[in-house]
Amino acid sequence: MLSPVVRQQKGKGDGFSQEAEAVYNKKSWFTSREKKCEDASELFDKAGNAYKVGGFYYEAGASYMKSATILRDDLKNSFDASKAFQNAATNFKKADPQKAMEAYNAAIMLMTDSGRVLQAAKLSKECAAVYENEELDTEEKSHTVLAIEMYQQSADFFTAEDSHSQANQCWAKVAELCSAALDPPDLIRAAKLYDDLGQKCLDSNLLKFNAKGYFLQAIICHLANNDDVAAEQCQDRCKAADYTFDSSREGKFASQMIECIKGYDNEGFATACFEYDKISKLDPWKTSMLVKVKRTINDEDDGEDEEGDVDLT
Repeated sequence: MLSPVVRQQKGKGDGFSQEAEAVYNKKSWFTSREKKCEDASELFDKAGNAYKVGGFYYEAGASYMKSATILRDDLKNSFDASKAFQNAATNFKKADPQKAMEAYNAAIMLMTDSGRVLQAAKLSKECAAVYENEELDTEEKSHTVLAIEMYQQSADFFTAEDSHSQANQCWAKVAELCSAALDPPDLIRAAKLYDDLGQKCLDSNLLKFNAKGYFLQAIICHLANNDDVAAEQCQDRCKAADYTFDSSREGKFASQMIECIKGYDNEGFATACFEYDKISKLDPWKTSMLVKVKRTINDEDDGEDEEGDVDLT
């Protein structure tokens, strides 16, 4: 049963929405079309507010979308239209993520057309997160591919605005999804992205301490791709770029892994992972990727090995 406040907000939303439709479709000699559209857009916005307060998120999103469409198509007000599309997306996220994507993309298009690139970058990142975390009904591309594309778009926008730290975060997400979520994974692209990120970090005094972590991730991607030669070549590039890498915890761990892979030393690999984890806790991405790396050793030793049977310890 709905509470009195919720019922009241639903009634307000329905009333504002019906009034907005009537105003927008009314034919009158005494009211200009511009005034009529302004009034209808405002009423749809009020309907959206009422529905949102009452928790009717789909209805709120639909009302904001109608307001945004009038602002964009009839009033040519791209600034307010983009805000209304954002409001629609925020509400649709809670009720219909597929509709939220339509609203996000409409807002992003308006922002880029008006030169508001930084805002478009932030919104593209939000959109990517929805694709990443929601199982959407996408026909031509998987939701993971769409998430990758939106993170890449966000990174490009951030780069255009010289927000390099934000851009790097988005490229890191692209690498993460390419290596851990994409089916089949694109480990070569992920390794290249992590390598590039490490090189970029070395150019910044604020970010240079992140370089070793990215370099390690690049090497892990090559090993997970069962290519210890590429891993060694990557390790050599990292050493040349950062003279401290070889003696660092990340560099030593990389050397141990490569040595164990080349020597088919399953036990040594597990020990190296255990010792590294004691000091620097392995995050979910590293754990997942190292399981893939260890499986390459198991396959060499024992033939086919089930995924569930592989353990890092």
